[in-house]
Amino acid sequence: MKYFIVNGKPCSGKDTFVNFCLEELGAFGKLISTVDFVKKIATECGWNGTKDLKNRKFLSDLKDLLTNWGDVPYTKTLQEIKLFYYDLEYYDVENSGVVFIMSREPEEISRFEKELGAKSILIRRNAVEFNEQSNHADSEVLNHKYHYIIDNNDTLEELKIKAQEFCNYIKKEL
Repeated sequence: MKYFIVNGKPCSGKDTFVNFCLEELGAFGKLISTVDFVKKIATECGWNGTKDLKNRKFLSDLKDLLTNWGDVPYTKTLQEIKLFYYDLEYYDVENSGVVFIMSREPEEISRFEKELGAKSILIRRNAVEFNEQSNHADSEVLNHKYHYIIDNNDTLEELKIKAQEFCNYIKKEL
């Protein structure tokens, strides 16, 4: 199983890039975010799904609380990875899986790299590079040394081509 941590500033194209990759990988690819469970709790608290500056700070603060309290986002992410692994194992293809993990905090990215042997991907987009940030997770995106950098400054079609090329590259290693 291959693991890739995906990060980038808000609106840089992270989800779009990964979704293009998942189109290429089909059932062998999975996207998991370290804030998936945080968003579930936030929804229970009344969050309506918008990601303006105030709500982004709320999600970041909530993730920090859950991390400090019991390492919940990291643990939930590992549980989701295990479920995907079991699905692949059932079909006897567990070594062919690719997991993309959305993670923002440099310390957490380093932890995934160390514990899972993950490689990190930074999605960059000039148009959003200097936008105002409301929380440390968004502000610290560039405070990590990434294995891969994907520039998303062209069309959607160009990003799709980059995703296809990336997937062709990693398929060779599976």
